[in-house]
Amino acid sequence: METENADVLVTGSAVRVGRAIALRLADEGANIAVHYRTSDEEARETAGEVRERGGEAATVRADLSTVKGARNAVDATVEALGGIDVLVNSASVFYETPVGEVTREDWDHSMNVNLRAPFFATQRAASHGVEKVVNIAGVAAERPYPSYLPYSISKAGVVSLTKGSAKALAPEVTVNAVAPGTVLSPEDRDEEEERRIAEKTPVGRIGEPSDVADTVAFVVRSSDFLNGAVINVDGGRSL
Repeated sequence: METENADVLVTGSAVRVGRAIALRLADEGANIAVHYRTSDEEARETAGEVRERGGEAATVRADLSTVKGARNAVDATVEALGGIDVLVNSASVFYETPVGEVTREDWDHSMNVNLRAPFFATQRAASHGVEKVVNIAGVAAERPYPSYLPYSISKAGVVSLTKGSAKALAPEVTVNAVAPGTVLSPEDRDEEEERRIAEKTPVGRIGEPSDVADTVAFVVRSSDFLNGAVINVDGGRSL
């Protein structure tokens, strides 16, 4: 599809990878609904950058841990931009949860934000005539991180959601996923660990948000014959 003048909701786009996705699509002429939950100032800054790049922008506040919030994010986008052509389910929670310490709250939080929200946002967007959905999964779906099991399992669910929705919503809607590997190192990761990860990655480096954003942009502008795909963006580390 043409990215120029497309109305796009990118969840979790005030900061980090979601922000990079929003700005990359803005560079290609899209209008962006910048979704956030608490990062109000950052969301306004991202929206301002979208406008500087020539696109329309709106900020959308919604709590994706609730079904109502997931639906409201889509409805607010339609109200602000006049429609929704593309939905990028980027918002995610990711924090260490050693298996013996996982609580019900940890489990529910990961599942609600990472998996349930993309489902109900997609459902709502389909009712508004969305053409493309891009989910942000993760290579942990196939190679689970032992100390991040709720996260890993939720991302496995996103892969299943992508494939199931691709069949259920076709031909009106295409649904694909981008699965990042190691992108954006945590502040507490030391240089030795950084070096070790880079050495285990065939391309020799850790990923950047722009790597994910470029791939999302590719999926958005691709043929509608791309449907149900899960594209790993991990420098070949999962090979």
